[in-house]
Amino acid sequence: MPIISTVTNLVCIFQKVFIIPFKQEKNISKCPYYSYLNRKSFGRCIILLIPVLGNILVGIGDFACKRESDKDALPKPAKYYGGISKHEGQPSRDDKKIFPLTLKKEAVELKNFKEKLQISAQQKVNTLRDASKDHQNDREGVLAAIQHDDLAMQQTCQDFQDAKKVVFAAVQHDGLALQHASQALQNNKEIVLAAVQHAGLALQYASQELQNDKEVVLAAVQHGGLALQYASPELRNDKEVVLAAVRHAGLALQYASQELQNDEEVVLVAVQQDCLALRYASQELQNNRVIILAAVQQAPWGLKYVSKELQNEREIVLAAVQKFGLSFRYASQELQNDREILLAAVRRRGSVLMYASKTLKNDREIVLAAIQQDGLALRYASEELQNNPELVDLSFELFRQQSKGSFLG
Repeated sequence: MPIISTVTNLVCIFQKVFIIPFKQEKNISKCPYYSYLNRKSFGRCIILLIPVLGNILVGIGDFACKRESDKDALPKPAKYYGGISKHEGQPSRDDKKIFPLTLKKEAVELKNFKEKLQISAQQKVNTLRDASKDHQNDREGVLAAIQHDDLAMQQTCQDFQDAKKVVFAAVQHDGLALQHASQALQNNKEIVLAAVQHAGLALQYASQELQNDKEVVLAAVQHGGLALQYASPELRNDKEVVLAAVRHAGLALQYASQELQNDEEVVLVAVQQDCLALRYASQELQNNRVIILAAVQQAPWGLKYVSKELQNEREIVLAAVQKFGLSFRYASQELQNDREILLAAVRRRGSVLMYASKTLKNDREIVLAAIQQDGLALRYASEELQNNPELVDLSFELFRQQSKGSFLG
């Protein structure tokens, strides 16, 4: 609209100045437009232009201010402190000229590598990998870096990988750094012991001789049971070593000798730590009732990994659901229809009512026990009991209390 108004008034001014003076009076009176234009005062046309001109002037002013502020926003020249550039914004062209000179100056003024390396080590920077070979031969600097940088051991010179003090410091910080040590030090019992006590799996980098050393292997499996896989065949058949391994990680049973996979004590300890270890027991022990009972009471899914025959064993299933209600889902179809077993299961976990038969879902005592454990379990009951006003009210009240209790702690 302002543009149309401006153009209209400019046209009016032009016609009043250059057209109307040359028109005859009678011609003006015949034309309504010229008659209107003749009556419209020249001053009015000028006044109507003033706001537009004002807007133009304001726009010019804004543009000028923006250019000035853009100049102020340009990056200021970099300031250099001891050769380190601290830019305010992006570097200017002058900065790019100064920067190489500054770097050259910095190279001349650098302090010895030991001091620089110790500072960067404290900041956990991987300076060592970027250092020159001479600098990497600075023993104290290397030690400082290794103590703060897990990867620093990879960057050290071969001479230092042979240096006992350096490697010892490295494996105390990260046992797996043993992989970067020389073969001689991978055969050093003191070094390897320090490594496996920090990370049992470091045993894989020890020499074959030390993988057959009972003290070393025992220390390794006590800090990482799965390190048993790197022990010698002789020690994987050592009951003391294997027991230590499965106490830490039941699944280490898979690396034990066949003889020990058939040892009731070893397998029992393994499944008590992890029921999945049952898969690595001998066929005979996979059907051992003592071991099976231990497995199904170790985790809700323990019953899943026993044989179909044992999933239909009432004593075993009852023991499982009394510990973990969810184990009910892995029971045989026949035992899922057992009222006593289902009642024991819903008392531990109300939602397992969903796995019950239609008949038991309509059992008021069972449904009541289920909603007392989980107010929402009513949704798994029969339609008849879901519509029972008394049970609905009780379910709602119990759910409210259970929710409040869970929020409080």
